[in-house]
Amino acid sequence: MKVNISEIRERCENIFLKVGLKKEDAKIITDVLLQTEMRGVFTHGFFRVPNYVNCIKSGGIKKGGEFTVVSDTPSWALVDGNDNLGIVIAYKAMRLAIEKAKQYGIGVVNVRGSHHFGAAGYYTSMCANENMIGMSMSNGDVLIAATGSKVRTIGNNPFSFATPAGKYDKIVYDIAMSHTSDKKVVKMAKEGKQLPDGWLIDKNGVPTNDPNEYEKGGTLMPFGGYKGYGFAMMVEILAAVLSGAAVTNDVHAWNTNSEKGGNVGHLFIAMDISRISDEQIFNNTIENMISGIKNSEKAVGTEEIYFPGEIENNKYRLAIENGFIEIDDDTMASIAEIEKTL
Repeated sequence: MKVNISEIRERCENIFLKVGLKKEDAKIITDVLLQTEMRGVFTHGFFRVPNYVNCIKSGGIKKGGEFTVVSDTPSWALVDGNDNLGIVIAYKAMRLAIEKAKQYGIGVVNVRGSHHFGAAGYYTSMCANENMIGMSMSNGDVLIAATGSKVRTIGNNPFSFATPAGKYDKIVYDIAMSHTSDKKVVKMAKEGKQLPDGWLIDKNGVPTNDPNEYEKGGTLMPFGGYKGYGFAMMVEILAAVLSGAAVTNDVHAWNTNSEKGGNVGHLFIAMDISRISDEQIFNNTIENMISGIKNSEKAVGTEEIYFPGEIENNKYRLAIENGFIEIDDDTMASIAEIEKTL
């Protein structure tokens, strides 16, 4: 369904205002969800609105929108999200990291007491848009199997890296640790499709190509085997252990029990390129690197080689030019239902 950008922005802001958020916070979460949709990352866009609203209404997510500074140094801080909306806390934490980087060259902010923070790439893009390098990461409820395990043992912990890229705008690398999302597995089951090798194990820990096994107790597998598992553990340590947040099985699954706080942990890093490198030289080097990769010899059947985030950058620019975005009919129907209850 084609939806006018201004219209959906206003509708979403009104939803969060009516559920009790401050105007500033309603604008923040709406902008994060909208830009995520405009970049084509539908799994972390308006699809999530009902979950956020239900958690706010039931008390699992608080409405205040402010974090408490637990400890602070010129370049590094630890904050407690106080069970507020993860997206709002994450935005304000990255903004704090950016301000520290402007003063001291690098800014690092750990977060505990938070919730699901949406698309990790939004926060690193905040840095790239200010000529900084950014990193963001978060733990979450357990969804993937550790190498050798047959059960869910660690979160599908998102990680993002972004950098300005001169004439190419920005590189935005945004991943989770499984081969694919659970929603794609469920969708493939509905469509009667088989999964590629290595995506899923059944409840007995046996590799399977049948997506129906997921809802029977199956578990997602990390990408790259032990490499993805190790990456997930790194994020767990940096975002949660270091922050004093809940770890692995102690993390609350916010979308299954909306009345309880999640105590999710995040980490945000902003690095001011100008403190280390001449910005023009940096951008020229990035441009040359990207051009060399994009102009390299293509594999059979490949029309274009993309750098991380390029496809999403293109979708965003197209949405700006057209003034509208495509949103799934079911998502728009769920938004309409939420509006009726407020």
